[in-house]
Amino acid sequence: MIFRRPKRADVHADDPDARLAAITEGRVGQNALRRLVVHDNDAAVREAAVRRLRDLVVLRQLVETASERRIREAARGRYRQLIAGGDDLELEYRRAALRACKDRQILAHAARSAREPALRITALERVDDRQLLAEAAAHDPDPVVRDAASRCLRGLPIDG
Repeated sequence: MIFRRPKRADVHADDPDARLAAITEGRVGQNALRRLVVHDNDAAVREAAVRRLRDLVVLRQLVETASERRIREAARGRYRQLIAGGDDLELEYRRAALRACKDRQILAHAARSAREPALRITALERVDDRQLLAEAAAHDPDPVVRDAASRCLRGLPIDG
C-alpha cells in the first residue's frame, strides 16, 4: 500500500492549493502577500491574499484598478475593514489612506463606522451626501463628530 503525503502548505509551491493553504493558515508575511496579490496566476490565491493584506495603498489600488470583480470586491471589503479600525493599524496611516480614497461607499462606511471619532470626522470632510451628514449630526455617539457634521451641513469648515 502506498501512502501519499498530503500537500504541504507552501507559498512558493507550484500548486495553487498549497499556496492557498499557506495563506489560509496565516503562514505568509505581508511582503509575500503583496507579491501574490499582484503576480499570482490563480484568482483564488490572489483573493485569499487580498483578504489577509494590511497594505492600504495596495488595497486602494486594487479597488480602483483590478480587472476582476471578485478581487476588486475583496479589496474593497478588506480596505473598509482596515480603515474602520478592524485591525491594529496606526490611526494616522488610516487617516492618510482615507484622505486619498475616492470611493464614496468606503467614505460613507468610515463616516458611520470608524472606531475613532477623528477618523469619522476625516471621512465627513470628504463626504458630499447631505443625508449622511444629517445622520451623523443627529446620531453619532460623539458630540465632537455631531458638531463637525453640523458644520459640514452648513458649509462651514470643521476646524473653525
